[in-house]
Amino acid sequence: MSGERQLVADRAELYVRSLLPEGYSKQQGATLETVGDLVAEGVIGERRVQLCGHQIPVSVDATRTAVGEHLVTRLAAFQEWARRNDCSLAPAMEIHKVDGSLADASYRALRLPSVLLAEYRDGDLSCVTPHHDGETVRCVEDRLDELASGEPATFEPVGHTPSVTPAVTIDTAPEGTETGDADTGEPAPLQRR
Repeated sequence: MSGERQLVADRAELYVRSLLPEGYSKQQGATLETVGDLVAEGVIGERRVQLCGHQIPVSVDATRTAVGEHLVTRLAAFQEWARRNDCSLAPAMEIHKVDGSLADASYRALRLPSVLLAEYRDGDLSCVTPHHDGETVRCVEDRLDELASGEPATFEPVGHTPSVTPAVTIDTAPEGTETGDADTGEPAPLQRR
């Protein structure tokens, strides 16, 4: 590619779900490849990939691992970004009730999308995708197309990440709007614009 590209994001963090139904892994691979190309072209400074499960508890207190604590803290920052920019992280991420068979107790969990993209510029969280902007659900592929075109939508950044404490919780939907007791294990479908 000729000419100097302008750095849009210092860092792109990709949260990639493991153990997806057939067909989703090809989509994830294509997304990882596209982000790698944007790094090579100088649009994104670096790419980080975090493998995660299909859901996480909505509070640090309910997590059992350091990775879980990290994800809850990051997702709380993503929620703050969405609030600040009048966006929603639903329907890609929604809270639902999980009946725990091992502990014989139920808890609230956040179902994760197959791929989540978080962009950082000058240390600030500048965009989270997928998100709903009030009119359109923007999927990761849409956002990567914007970045590649050199004319991405800009948002108000979030300059801090909440510290890891038991009080950190995620709430992407109003109380009482869980998606149900059953978990199909399938990621929420997202449509391209």
